Amino acid sequence: MAIELNIIPHQTEVLNTIAEVFKDVEITTENPIHQNPIINLNDNQIQENIDRIWQDSNLNIPRNMQKRRKDNKNILGIDAKLETGTGKTYIYTRLMYELNERYGFNKFVILVPSTPIKEGTKNFIKADYSKRHFSDLYPTKKLSLEVLNAQPSQQSGRKMFPTSIGNFIRGNRQSKNKINALLMSDSMLLSKKTMAKDDYDQTLFGGSTQPYSALAETKPIVIIDEPHRFKRKNKAFQCIEEELKPQSIIRFGATFPDLPEKEGKDYNNLVYDLGPSKAFNDNLVKGVAVQTIEGASMEDGKIKLTNMSYRPRTCTFRNEKTKRVFTLETGSFLNTIDEQFGGIYIENIWNTSHPDITKGVTLSNGQVLQADDIIYSSVYGETYQELMLKQAINNHIRKEKENFYRENKIKSLSLFFIESVYSYRRGKDPGPLRVTFEDLLRQRLKEEIKLLNNKETLTSIDVEYKDYLLASLNDISKTNGGYFSVDNSTNDKDIQWEVEKILREKESLLSFKNENNEWNTMRFIFSKWTLREGWDNPNVFQIAKLRSSGSEVSKLQEVGRGLRLPVDEYGNRIDDEQFHLTYLVDFSERDFAQRLISEVNKEVESYYNLSGVLSKAAQERQTTEENLFAELLSKNLVDIEKNVKEGKWSELISLYPELNGGTEQDKIVDENKDNKGKVKIRPNKFKEIQNLWSEINEKYYLKMDDITDEDLMEVVFNILNEKSLYKKVIHHTKEQKTFKDSNKVGVKEEYIDHHFSEQTLQYNEFVKRIQNHTGVSPNIFHKAMIKHSKDHSIPDDYFNSVTLTNFINAFQTWLEDSFIKRFSYQKIGVEAKETALTNADGTMKDSIIQGNLGIKRDENVIIPENFLYDSFVYDSPKERETISHSDIEEVVVFGKIPRRSIQIPLYYGGTTSPDFMFILKKKNGEYVVNFVVETKDIQNKNKTRKDEDYRIESAKVFFEALKEEGLPITFKKQMKNDDIVNMIKELVK
Repeated sequence: MAIELNIIPHQTEVLNTIAEVFKDVEITTENPIHQNPIINLNDNQIQENIDRIWQDSNLNIPRNMQKRRKDNKNILGIDAKLETGTGKTYIYTRLMYELNERYGFNKFVILVPSTPIKEGTKNFIKADYSKRHFSDLYPTKKLSLEVLNAQPSQQSGRKMFPTSIGNFIRGNRQSKNKINALLMSDSMLLSKKTMAKDDYDQTLFGGSTQPYSALAETKPIVIIDEPHRFKRKNKAFQCIEEELKPQSIIRFGATFPDLPEKEGKDYNNLVYDLGPSKAFNDNLVKGVAVQTIEGASMEDGKIKLTNMSYRPRTCTFRNEKTKRVFTLETGSFLNTIDEQFGGIYIENIWNTSHPDITKGVTLSNGQVLQADDIIYSSVYGETYQELMLKQAINNHIRKEKENFYRENKIKSLSLFFIESVYSYRRGKDPGPLRVTFEDLLRQRLKEEIKLLNNKETLTSIDVEYKDYLLASLNDISKTNGGYFSVDNSTNDKDIQWEVEKILREKESLLSFKNENNEWNTMRFIFSKWTLREGWDNPNVFQIAKLRSSGSEVSKLQEVGRGLRLPVDEYGNRIDDEQFHLTYLVDFSERDFAQRLISEVNKEVESYYNLSGVLSKAAQERQTTEENLFAELLSKNLVDIEKNVKEGKWSELISLYPELNGGTEQDKIVDENKDNKGKVKIRPNKFKEIQNLWSEINEKYYLKMDDITDEDLMEVVFNILNEKSLYKKVIHHTKEQKTFKDSNKVGVKEEYIDHHFSEQTLQYNEFVKRIQNHTGVSPNIFHKAMIKHSKDHSIPDDYFNSVTLTNFINAFQTWLEDSFIKRFSYQKIGVEAKETALTNADGTMKDSIIQGNLGIKRDENVIIPENFLYDSFVYDSPKERETISHSDIEEVVVFGKIPRRSIQIPLYYGGTTSPDFMFILKKKNGEYVVNFVVETKDIQNKNKTRKDEDYRIESAKVFFEALKEEGLPITFKKQMKNDDIVNMIKELVK
């Protein structure tokens, strides 16, 4: 199979844009012929060209990305932001041809941050399909690529100059149509052994015997791939500037380094911006479908890394169940914290080999943790991992069949990120993970073959697919392979065969048949994080993540290996239909899809245009769109085109939370404005409400009517007799697919698969958990179970987690329905000390965290004089309306009740807390009513959930108890159509 490269409009656009930077700039060739033509970096035309690009409405470079660096005037920096999977390697390869044809540049140094990226770039440039493509576009041009690898040791004799550097330097402008490129990784760039030596037995142009100075002498243009791995403060970037001394540095990446002090991204003359939202919306990459197998164990171990120190090398973990803190050293086992973590131990503390984490704790399974990371024991549990492998195989076969039965077949690949090379490979022997995977795959292949055998008539494509499956079954080991960093130094032939297929032979991996016309069945690839930036394959349709990320690495980077659009069996890129990359993650990352969507939309929000959300926000604020727009203009938050001004996003959202465009409020915060996170309590208003606050915070206990053991056993017996109680344990697989919505990416979900499990609980453990969750004693449950078993057979897997959950839910339902009128509250006689609004000594707190009152904050309205707080904070539009309308003469003071502060105990477990408290008075000034309100932003009581009805009923009984104790108080439920003014007027008549 030969891959066919297509010309995509955005690729041509970015090429032209970068080339335009040099248009009409003074470029001379009166220098030595082994050098690039010399750019006059002081020519004002350069900045005029960049300004023209920034003003081009078609390119639409956001203003907050239009940055120039002033610290190095001897190097022209140019940046192009291109999302993963949109063809960066193609673009910068073609750029070398383009700059040579337009301006005569012929010396380019390509710097990459890892071996996979280097191999990927080398393979692309040297591939026959690339040479054929570029020779069609530039028939007179030829690109000569040299690759700098680690140099062999020279024990004696002549010290030979690195051949690749020598060949690159000797290239000169007399060969007008030859382009010279040198490819190296950052580790080779920093290799003093190779690059800084000046005693080689060879002198190059300019008299240099040192690679650094020889390369600098060529006046190169440096191309950087993955700029976030070349931060300016890092040695690699400093070495580029100080040793290579390029005329220009052109950076291509989806991610750029952060500036210090949260000042944004380190852009330098960014001339092209293709962000993730546009890439998804324009179908330049696959969509993403995130799957999670639900059903985490209720008893799952959970520990958190809280701190680490350099001297001594120690780290502290907290058991999130017991809250005990443990200090561990290198070599310590995690099962000292929780036995469920088995044989995982701490391999290293502080320095890590992870490309994005410089400081962390490395575990023996390869996982790298940073402070505040949490890990779960069952993520790596054998049962859960097997479920994930089963699901991944099901996903793959489903997609494989779909792609195989197309008119032009597509070979489907799956990539697995795993915890450790040793779980996959033990020397020459397969590890336990590979053994399990191959057993499951073997079973699944047999099922598919059986389905085909049962068909009455097989089509030609059926026969072909069956043959493909049989070939896979006959040599199951050839269906999968692994690539890990340790493989770079192995001589094992079988391992090298796998590495070659995965890392270097992209066309082979995409082909159904090999050169002997035999089935090429390799389609499952295993790695740690080795295959990240730089490696990709267009036909990866699934990434199964059998390990945790550890740190908060970019979600786009994690899925990036599979975002590229697929190619068919003839090498043609398919861009006229929607494809999805399935991303299978464990239960600890259930929110992966939403976090990915947030990341995709983040940059859109940083220079957001408000045209689409002004109208809705105006309605919520009970004003017109024109008036709201005028307010925003007057506060210098937006420009005349309704774009949010640079640096104003956090301020805008704090003042106008309705304009957040659906993104969670805590995604965009201004940490420099600490006061935004707190709400002050008004002392004079607190005095007015202090007595009510003290009364409703007194401690009460819940008293339920007695029920005899015989009656309780009868309840348990009736629940056990319910036919729906016993169910097999089933694990469902949820898929979340991205879809386009306006200028953002949304997500939809569906359940697509399920798995049965024979996992059971010991009877004594089952009974113990019943007691913990319901209060039913083991003796009562056991008696009911014996009575039930006389008339019913008990299946072997009856005592499982689903039966347990069903029993607990059934008992809870009985409790809720039976006791709704059979409970009361009685005062304990213990005065509350510290509360949400008061300190332990009873004095008023100065402030309260905003999140305890409401997620939204409106600083564009007048705060009612009688409001307890100095800020307008609320959760729902109905709460906003209640606050706005309560500034009437009957209200002395009112305020939102902080979340979970009163905690009225519920008769069926848990607590509830109302929303508002009021002190009311009659027209004659007499204080007569203490008023507590539960606000429901729904139309009528028939639409409230059953649980909410029980909560409201409990609150009524609680406040009736307070009234009986002598406190004049009324509790009311407020629905959407209930105006607070009418409710207050009615009370004070």
